[in-house]
Amino acid sequence: MLTPGQAAKTAHATGPVGPAGTDGPWLGDAVGLVEEFRAGRRGPRDEVAAVLAAVAASGLGAVCHVDAEAALAAAGRVDLDLPLAGVPFGVKELEQVAGWPRADGSSPLRHRRSTCTSTQVTRLVAAGAIPVFQTTSSELARGDDTVGRLHGVTRNPWHPDYSAGGSSGGSAAAVAGGLATLATATDGGGSSRQPAAFCGLPGLKNTWRIVPGGPEPVIEPLTVVTTTLARSVRDMARVLDVTAGFDPRDPYSAPGPVGGLRFAAGLGGVETRGLRVAWMPELGGAQPDPGVLATVADTFEDLVGAAGLRQVSAPAVRVPPLAGGFAGIAALRIHRWLAPHWPAAAGELTEDIRGVMLGVQSMDPTVLAGLDDYRIAVIEAVAGMFEAVDLVACPTVGTEPFRAGAAGPRPPGPLALANVSGCPAISIPAGTGPGGLPVGLHLFAPHHRDALLVELAAAVERVRPWPLVAPGAPR
Repeated sequence: MLTPGQAAKTAHATGPVGPAGTDGPWLGDAVGLVEEFRAGRRGPRDEVAAVLAAVAASGLGAVCHVDAEAALAAAGRVDLDLPLAGVPFGVKELEQVAGWPRADGSSPLRHRRSTCTSTQVTRLVAAGAIPVFQTTSSELARGDDTVGRLHGVTRNPWHPDYSAGGSSGGSAAAVAGGLATLATATDGGGSSRQPAAFCGLPGLKNTWRIVPGGPEPVIEPLTVVTTTLARSVRDMARVLDVTAGFDPRDPYSAPGPVGGLRFAAGLGGVETRGLRVAWMPELGGAQPDPGVLATVADTFEDLVGAAGLRQVSAPAVRVPPLAGGFAGIAALRIHRWLAPHWPAAAGELTEDIRGVMLGVQSMDPTVLAGLDDYRIAVIEAVAGMFEAVDLVACPTVGTEPFRAGAAGPRPPGPLALANVSGCPAISIPAGTGPGGLPVGLHLFAPHHRDALLVELAAAVERVRPWPLVAPGAPR
């Protein structure tokens, strides 16, 4: 395994980085790249070399580990009949790859190594994709800005002064920044959808565990799902087809045929006409900026027309405020990981994580006792909402990206509702806000209507195509 600097030398040592006119990584989508490989216009080994060179030159701070030798070796034995044949991809550092670092963005854990590979990554590899690098996360997936003492600041490829979001900011920045067409992500409270919105990508938080979380699946607080960030809707569908389905190492994973064509084959065939949709921009206590709201509302109107949706009045929904018990369960997991290093390593932690460690020591048991009451209240509220409507729409985030590394409280929003309820939700690129940075349209659907959300994202993609990568990529 190589450092990013060594990877650059390896990449340049392979000779020409591809056929004439392909002197950088592929800036289209993954499906298009597979087609290029099959037509002989590009080669998997040259593509991996181009990715390695781009990573070494990148200033985004999106990559924290590179496995060049293994990636180049895998590129030499690609089966072009596989659905993701030869596609290089990144893996979020909270997801395991055997032999790779397992720091989870936390400096005291920097010496850990993974002893197994996640089910999602295993399935992507079985489909022909090649893991090349690890992407950065906010420390232990806390917070909505990918910044920490271990890896520094991850920057938005649309403007490096701004945040790529969190906690999957490294994956979003790598995909939108032109480093790779795919990168895995996790979502326990918006961690894939907020970075997707900030970086101009589609981002799906799937129904609870249709994509398995094992081995060693994260269980409490029953909110975290694994997913993959991509540049196009057809990529999203193809990835779901190879990653979704039950796995015995995750007892919470949902059944379904692995490798089936439930999503890709359904594109264009999922009925949307006449479905009831409510526009609820203040869901979850959000107060969107007027300019962002106007941009997203325009995209929503185009979606209604393109998909034949029927807009109806917003139902009355009483969503309880975020419970201390919900945050407490996540805090206990962080305490379990860091307890052997506490308090000796307190100076290596972000202020947020230090606060978690101090707070757990004085946690009132009644806080945890209220967790079930909170979860039930959210589930009931969301279930009641979907008795009145088929879909709910709102801005993914009420603001454009904030300054990278800027501490401070963020406004409330709707993202965690999908995690607590287990429902699927998607962020769809909605153009740029008044400041020229990406914003997203967020859609909620009832359980197991993931294919519907993918279909609706495709409808937006047809009438309002978005750039697959940020201007100036690779960056």
